[in-house]
Amino acid sequence: MGAPEKYMIHNIDCLKFLETTPDESFDVCISSPPYNLGVRYSKYEDTRVDYIEWMKDVWSEVCRVLKPDGHLFLNLGYSKDNPFDTYKVAENVPWSLQNNIIWAKAVEVDGRVRGYSTPHSSKRYLQNGWEHLFHFTKNGDTPIDIEWSGVPYNEDYNNAERNAKRSGKTYRATTNCWHITYKSKATKQITKEIAGNNKHPAIYPETLVEKCLKVSGLKNGVVFDPFMGTGTTAVVAKHYGLDWVGCEIDEDYYKFANERIARTI
Repeated sequence: MGAPEKYMIHNIDCLKFLETTPDESFDVCISSPPYNLGVRYSKYEDTRVDYIEWMKDVWSEVCRVLKPDGHLFLNLGYSKDNPFDTYKVAENVPWSLQNNIIWAKAVEVDGRVRGYSTPHSSKRYLQNGWEHLFHFTKNGDTPIDIEWSGVPYNEDYNNAERNAKRSGKTYRATTNCWHITYKSKATKQITKEIAGNNKHPAIYPETLVEKCLKVSGLKNGVVFDPFMGTGTTAVVAKHYGLDWVGCEIDEDYYKFANERIARTI
């Protein structure tokens, strides 16, 4: 088995691709797999009776192809019908959970945050305005890049921050609650803007990928996404000058992602 070709989305089932991928091929994996919510994508429906076992197989293989000091960022949503599936998937990842991050899905209109997610009229449920972002590392003790991802100390704020500045520290770790806005009137609008006619029901923001990369500290290496969708992970990796590899089984998304990546500077 040779090293996978870089700068390429493979139009193939990710497990088939992973079976031929050597150990320790990638530095970081950032991905948002299907949530098994019965959502209709372009060519397939997101419903599997073997979902948990399938996810277990995928993430076991992903951990195998990540380097020992690598990072896996796994974005998972919530199903009212199967509310514990998210945790079952996370529990079956063979690496250690190092950070449990919450993505608070804010909606931005005219430069101002107007709430979290879009309103709905359910008589039973509160609107779900957040998603999980699980950060796994091999043993749960891999260093993160505080300088790149953190918050600057303010030496005039309190004694703790003044002492940190005096000892040479300039940044402290950010929180595990990330308020990331959709810069549009509604999620549907950004889906339309990004994906055009190849509408994808679950596009995550580029900012989410950026923050993951900054936590990992990756400045030179390969980013992998086994569920590339419309190419967001590759777009951000390319923007930061990183190598990238991905898989996308849906031919429409595969074609659109390649077009989108080609337009990225």
